[in-house]
Amino acid sequence: MDPKSLVRWLCLAVFLGGFVGCAQRNAGLKPYVTGQLAAEKGQIAQAIRELTLAIKRNPQMVVAYEARGDLYKKQGRYHLAASDYQHATSLNPFSFHSFFELGQVYQQLRRYIAAIAAYQHALQINPKDARTSLNLAVAYTQAGHPFRGILYANRAVQNGSNSFATWANIGTIYSQAAKHDPAYRRRAIHYFKQSLEIKPHQPQVYLNLAQIYIDEHRFDQASRVFRTGAKLAGSSLICERLGYCYYRLGKLHQALAAYQQSLKYQADYVPAINGMGVVYMTIALQHHRHWRTVRTEAISYWKRSLKIDPQQSLIQHLVKKFAPAAKP
Repeated sequence: MDPKSLVRWLCLAVFLGGFVGCAQRNAGLKPYVTGQLAAEKGQIAQAIRELTLAIKRNPQMVVAYEARGDLYKKQGRYHLAASDYQHATSLNPFSFHSFFELGQVYQQLRRYIAAIAAYQHALQINPKDARTSLNLAVAYTQAGHPFRGILYANRAVQNGSNSFATWANIGTIYSQAAKHDPAYRRRAIHYFKQSLEIKPHQPQVYLNLAQIYIDEHRFDQASRVFRTGAKLAGSSLICERLGYCYYRLGKLHQALAAYQQSLKYQADYVPAINGMGVVYMTIALQHHRHWRTVRTEAISYWKRSLKIDPQQSLIQHLVKKFAPAAKP
């Protein structure tokens, strides 16, 4: 650790460690600094042990709770992280870091109302923080209130947030609002495209953008988006969705090719296997000369799908409907 970082940690610990007496405060300093040194070296378990000792020796040390919460969050132990951030906010109700991080872990825990409250506290401390406004917008949307989310998304932009992630998140917020009012689809499309202009390699954004076109039954536009997405970041999901669009456009052989590409990425991807069956059965119904051969191919894909996931009532129904009758 460089000397400046050590001095900074010591100053923070002394200042925020709680005014409960020098002896108790100083008792927590050594394990706190040792824990931070261990964290910098990537020794997370050792760092957590030292920070826990610091808290035991000085239960009022806010920075120790925050530091341990950060490590728990990094490990994905969100319940423990939330507990530490809660302790930190109770000891220091003006800690922006604690409230912001608490909002993030609540989002990970899908406790969206609690996340909203944490972010609102953070904004009271720093009203101009664009990232907090954007996270609050997303949390409102996750809680089922996309129109409130739009208000805070606009505030984030006003405060200077303009990254590809910003536009992608705002596009998602508008797409959720579009479920209540289709007029918002235009805005969602605009923001998704703006995000992709900055960073083209975003598979989820391609999926979100194309889904809006699918919702509008604009399958040609959706297929274009999926084709671009497949070239830049191909996946079983993107190729399967491309196959679905081709099927809706009546391009059956292109649909088969897309579903086959999906299965190259993931051989047991059920939606693509089902799609293969649907396309083959459609071909069978359109070309009576090859009815039996193509029908058999379709049914074989559906049976393959049912072996992976037997709880598919629709596929079970299709197999029963189209399978040849058993000979007596």
